Amino acid sequence: MTQLTIPAVESLVTRKGWTPPLAPGDFAYGTVQAFDQALANTGMAIVKSNESGIHLLVTAILRPPSDVQEIKSHEGNFARADSLYGAVCRNRTGFAATAVDAVVYERPPVTGMRTESITLAGREIHRATHGQAIFVDNRHAKTVIVGTAGSSKNKVTKAHVKEAVERYVVPPSGQGKAMPWNEHVRDAVLLALAWLYDEKRRQAMETSA
Repeated sequence: MTQLTIPAVESLVTRKGWTPPLAPGDFAYGTVQAFDQALANTGMAIVKSNESGIHLLVTAILRPPSDVQEIKSHEGNFARADSLYGAVCRNRTGFAATAVDAVVYERPPVTGMRTESITLAGREIHRATHGQAIFVDNRHAKTVIVGTAGSSKNKVTKAHVKEAVERYVVPPSGQGKAMPWNEHVRDAVLLALAWLYDEKRRQAMETSA
């Protein structure tokens, strides 16, 4: 499954003078589980949007155990992929299995760094969710939430993403192992926010049709 292409959204985000959404009303209501996947570190977050705002419910880092991390070459990548599959399955139980409206993850980029890692990790999320997880393009997420997709001359930095997502969600107070808050988790939140933003526009298009 993949994110719907919405011409109205693409037109909006490229319009001169556009700024990222600033109000909870710009997002659809719903609960999203998002994964920013990679073989070494996968950020996970569950985000809920309702009439009182946007709430960060759960965060986690899915990381292979140390013995798996030590395996080299392709064998290591496959072992890390197997480990991630088990971790995703464990994080799809309980509340996540019954109360989440959508599961999203990053569409693997065609070029750039870690493309193999993102693709292999994405395959495991696809498998663990029985093909129901929804791709969200990272550049699109940055466009609608950060305000720019970035380029080689004007990159979107980790600091930009942190500032953007913290407009909408309150960072966890402890920020320890129970509720980590690092670049991988924030990238997962970014994907969740982008899906909720697009879903609001998709619902509006269905209503007006």
